[in-house]
Amino acid sequence: MSSNAIYAKRRTRLLQNMQHGIAIIPTAREVARNADAHYDYRHDSSFYYLTGFAEPEAVLVLIAGRKKQSILFCRNKDPKHEVWDGFRYGPEAAKEAFGFDQTYSISQLDEKLDELMGNQPTLFYPVGQSKTWDRRILKMRNTV
Repeated sequence: MSSNAIYAKRRTRLLQNMQHGIAIIPTAREVARNADAHYDYRHDSSFYYLTGFAEPEAVLVLIAGRKKQSILFCRNKDPKHEVWDGFRYGPEAAKEAFGFDQTYSISQLDEKLDELMGNQPTLFYPVGQSKTWDRRILKMRNTV
């Protein structure tokens, strides 16, 4: 079994345990060391356990129910930024490489989450890990 199949199996197991609803799992953010340099990036462990994806600015969305879905939001492929920041999969390559049902640019997150959260009876989200994310999720939930 390939390593990416292991991550897909973990997502499937979580989706079965959820039974219904939506889970939103962001990865850790990059931390600036000074004005133009960041500390070495370290992904969120829970996010990585379910995805195998080790890039910043990414969010995993799982939708349980009759039509189960695993969706990744990540940074776009950008050769100019890759010169400085290193390789990026981008949404298209990430879908193929990591076995997600759908992938989108991180810039589409708020728009797509409004749609995805609309008819969900339950929201699974790691409350308290990030004040910024807590505010963002509560705002979206209130809008929906």
